[in-house]
Amino acid sequence: MKITSITESFRQIPDVWQKTLVCILAVTLLSLFIFFDTWASIEAIWDRSKTYTHGYIIAPISIWLVWSKRYQLKDLQPKPYWPALIAMIASGFLWFTASLINVLVVQQYAVILMLIASYWLVLGTKITQKILFPLGFLLLMVPVGETLIPPLMKYTASFTVAMLRLTGLSVYREGMNFSLTSGNWSVVEACSGINYLIASITLGLVYAYITYTSYWKRAIFFIVSIIVPIIANGFRAYMIVMIGHLSGMKLAVGVDHILYGAVFFGIVIMLLFYVGSFWKDPQPKEVFAESTQHAAPNNFEHRSQLSVLLPAILLSFIIWPFISSFLNNQQQTGTGLLQDFSSLEKHNWQPSPAPAWGWRPEFKGIVTESLDFFKKNNVVVGLYQANFGKETQGSAELVNSEHVLIHRKNPIWRLIDNNSGEIKSKNSALTVDQSIIRSRNRDIVIQHWYLIGSTHTANPYLAKLLQLLKRFSADDSPELQIILYTQADHKQHEMAKNLLADFAVNVLDMNFKN
Repeated sequence: MKITSITESFRQIPDVWQKTLVCILAVTLLSLFIFFDTWASIEAIWDRSKTYTHGYIIAPISIWLVWSKRYQLKDLQPKPYWPALIAMIASGFLWFTASLINVLVVQQYAVILMLIASYWLVLGTKITQKILFPLGFLLLMVPVGETLIPPLMKYTASFTVAMLRLTGLSVYREGMNFSLTSGNWSVVEACSGINYLIASITLGLVYAYITYTSYWKRAIFFIVSIIVPIIANGFRAYMIVMIGHLSGMKLAVGVDHILYGAVFFGIVIMLLFYVGSFWKDPQPKEVFAESTQHAAPNNFEHRSQLSVLLPAILLSFIIWPFISSFLNNQQQTGTGLLQDFSSLEKHNWQPSPAPAWGWRPEFKGIVTESLDFFKKNNVVVGLYQANFGKETQGSAELVNSEHVLIHRKNPIWRLIDNNSGEIKSKNSALTVDQSIIRSRNRDIVIQHWYLIGSTHTANPYLAKLLQLLKRFSADDSPELQIILYTQADHKQHEMAKNLLADFAVNVLDMNFKN
């Protein structure tokens, strides 16, 4: 289409809508410019992860959904709704607090919520109600779901093994790995089905919105679009293992493994939509009425409101990065480590040379760290501490999903088990994360938690909250990751956990040395 024809089409739009659309464009560009780092972080994840590639089409779909409502919107007159400024400020404050403790996903949600609130402010409530779903659909641009991968992997492994045994096959399972007489299988991240789940949710939302007018039908279909891909992924994994087993490990063990899964998922989605079409609601007829120009607000009044609106939105956008930058520059976090080992020595834990276990924690972005070993009754325990100092966005953070005990593609070690355990001292109890990793030669039992100031916790969300409170109070006490670990035989994991818990009670009494 030529530029002249676009210009002519734009001129045919009522004057009040022309100014409103220009304002909407200006607000969008302001958000992209002022919060460029946050928007860029969203796009960077889309680019590097196939799981979130769908993010590129969310905004175009949202625009198309709004366009489909054009005949319902043409007779409505945009009118600024100033109370929406409160929603903008609340979203901005959410972005600000998340920026202080580097919670990127919250920043990403907050910047989109700010943009939606600014549209509400410009368009008014009546128009926003008409396009509420397309605006809310923009939230799917945020790349979330990684926290679901471990439980989905566990479900897939458990479902597959249960189905194989139900089929009559003998299966030996070890964590995410299991063996049949024909060969070995491993449930990795790609097997979790997170790609299928996110795609089903995205497509299911759009399908429900355009197919049904009843809210309860939309809700039911949305719930079904979550449940079906999870169950279907279990059958997909079972089917692939059976194909590999029956073919003597010649089929479904290479690229065709992915192809079979994609075809299976496509069939499942088609069946889901086909069944859903039986309850399709008739769509309301569009009314092609002439624009009611007489109902339009005074152009001078509307133009005056927009001239005040844009500076107000600009101020509501720019104030949060400014305050965040100021406070982050003032942020100081101690880089000390726990070094008072007197409580350990009182309970007969003596310093020990480093054993040749072949594993130690490794994180990025560390400012200071230490690894000390202690021995009691011929049992050695490692005490690892990591301090990330003044945090930055990315891996240089105390609480970060990238901080893992072993990477998924580690050629030597693999994760066998992960759960929680409890450490009981005289005055309190602490729930910690417990893991077991295995190599060919040994198992290592691990306990892990955070120390924020004087508070111990293994809950990453509570840890972030404690960090936020420290930022507001200008508390510069250290923040640490603490990891205890010891070697254990296959049948002595519980004994090792109890030993670590006993050692941990003494760690809780340790202090920082100046």
